[in-house]
Amino acid sequence: IVPFAAGGGSDTFVRIFQKAIREKELCPQPIVVKNVAGAGGTIGSRAALKAKPDGYTIMCLHDGIYTAQHYSDKVDWGPDDFDPIAATGRSSVVIAVRDNSPFQTLAELMDEAVQRPYELVFGTNIGAPNHYSAMFLQQGKPGAKFRFTQTGGGAKRLAQLKGGHVDLSGFSVGEYEQFKAAGIRALAVLSEKREPSYPDLLTAKEQGIDAIHGLMQFWWAPKGTPPERIQYFEKLLKQAWETETVQTRLDQLHVEPIFLTGEALLKTIEERSANLEGIVVEKPPPLPPVHWMVLGLVAVCAAIVMREGKVT
Repeated sequence: IVPFAAGGGSDTFVRIFQKAIREKELCPQPIVVKNVAGAGGTIGSRAALKAKPDGYTIMCLHDGIYTAQHYSDKVDWGPDDFDPIAATGRSSVVIAVRDNSPFQTLAELMDEAVQRPYELVFGTNIGAPNHYSAMFLQQGKPGAKFRFTQTGGGAKRLAQLKGGHVDLSGFSVGEYEQFKAAGIRALAVLSEKREPSYPDLLTAKEQGIDAIHGLMQFWWAPKGTPPERIQYFEKLLKQAWETETVQTRLDQLHVEPIFLTGEALLKTIEERSANLEGIVVEKPPPLPPVHWMVLGLVAVCAAIVMREGKVT
């Protein structure tokens, strides 16, 4: 199960492994990718959650498995409700603006976010990892506040940024590589070290903002899947990960080729869950009762018209 639409980043990532498994004949059974999109990945993750734990259904889902549970009261499941199989890649996040933006550095932009809280508009996918990149930025610069607007996936965020509807947004390194020629400019990368593909691009920490955030791809099985089936998929994914097909494509997508299982995997999952504990979600204030305001205005206008009619 891929809990996003076909053609997106997660779907592309999974199909790289699917192709390697098929080409090298690593599995006697066909690996079928089922896209179950919607609600920021939660419809697909719910389908995986409810799937029979017989070793025939697994899911690939990045840090969205943490952020959805952290953000929404309606999502009461998370990483503890699945059996983890492996982590197979990590991507950095690039913070970008339009080419003609007045901000030349992330430090300048964050100072502005302190001086004018809630005025700089951050285009994001509310409740998804991209949204949390922005919240990590806020946390890393005391007093900084963005105004978030729902834009959706990478291509939609690019369109909003180019059109001047948002002031900044976040993209994976692979997305930025794809979009940069369209008229956007990187201010920083939210990683511990500089991105090898962009050695001159400063990290947020180098600019005085204590923010680190990235995206890691995890593979999950329904809770209660037999251990021998988990081990089978560990071995299968590792064999695929070691192929030239996967390594070449990960390099092209600017994905750091890490592979974690066992205790290292559990430790990473625990750490990434703990990182969200300090993030405070500011839910938008409720909208004013516009319908009642309109009805009230209509009533006032009607009264004025009736009064003038009587006077006449």
